[in-house]
Amino acid sequence: MRRRWPAAAYVEDPAATSPLAARIFDPDRWRPDQPLRVVMIGTDFEVRVWQTLLAIPLGRATTYSDIATRIGRPTAARAVGAAVGKNPISFVVPCHRVLGRSGALTGYHWGLTRKQAILGWEAGRTGVA
Repeated sequence: MRRRWPAAAYVEDPAATSPLAARIFDPDRWRPDQPLRVVMIGTDFEVRVWQTLLAIPLGRATTYSDIATRIGRPTAARAVGAAVGKNPISFVVPCHRVLGRSGALTGYHWGLTRKQAILGWEAGRTGVA
């Protein structure tokens, strides 16, 4: 955020953010009838990729090329990878659910160890291996 808006004044407010963080990271508080509302700023292409990420079910994964095909750009797997890497709200917009074509874990801004841990946690919650 500081890179995007360097002149902004930032205020830490744990009292305001704590309930939101609890809702994001506590699966018992996830409710389809009460979706988390977020605003994401990006190019049309990036937003389409991020919307596609939101459609990947918990405990499942897809590939960059599958996402490219879903958004009607089957040869744009590398551009999809770049858009996935620009996802500003990791975990909420599940970029960790995207794998290489071979099924291998590939780049993740917060490291492959964390990506693997999140995928394992999700698989444990859903029983999907």
